[in-house]
Amino acid sequence: MYCIETMEKEHANILELLKVVRSMCCQIIEGEKADVEDFRKIIDFARNYSDRQHHGKEEKFLFNEMEAQLGAMGQNLIRYGMLVEHELCRAHIHDLESALNLYEKDPKTIYKMDIIEAANGYATMLTRHIKKENAVVYPFAERSLTQELLKEIDVKVETFETETAAQGIQKKYCAMIEELAAKYGQMDDQHDLM
Repeated sequence: MYCIETMEKEHANILELLKVVRSMCCQIIEGEKADVEDFRKIIDFARNYSDRQHHGKEEKFLFNEMEAQLGAMGQNLIRYGMLVEHELCRAHIHDLESALNLYEKDPKTIYKMDIIEAANGYATMLTRHIKKENAVVYPFAERSLTQELLKEIDVKVETFETETAAQGIQKKYCAMIEELAAKYGQMDDQHDLM
């Protein structure tokens, strides 16, 4: 299915960035200053790639159909599971932005801690979320929605992808992952976050 394959590829990109976020946090713990500009790039990525580009497709095209078509099970999985986790990710990014604003005005250790807490909380939350979607939610959608409906979702996702590709969204944020990974490396030691 085009829509699931596209979303899984985005998951792979997002996971690569989350490894960078963990590395950035580790470097602060090891005594480095928090690079406010680079953490603001993480916020930009989170809001415009992870959220608008990726979660936007899930929420508009796939999840709403799962809620509408799959009864209580679909509603519970989406409304009280996946959408709640999307909001928690947004809350972590809001907290990161607040911590950066405070740190920029007064680079106290407490604000460094708040940056680490928000950024790593985001990385941990979203890593778990992605694993659930790949292992449970997407396979459930493929098994449970009709082939006709899945094809309709594919068309909507393909149209969305064409429009955002014309705007350079994918290219910009994939380049950002490469840039930040080259600067910070990627912390691969992700214990089982399921």
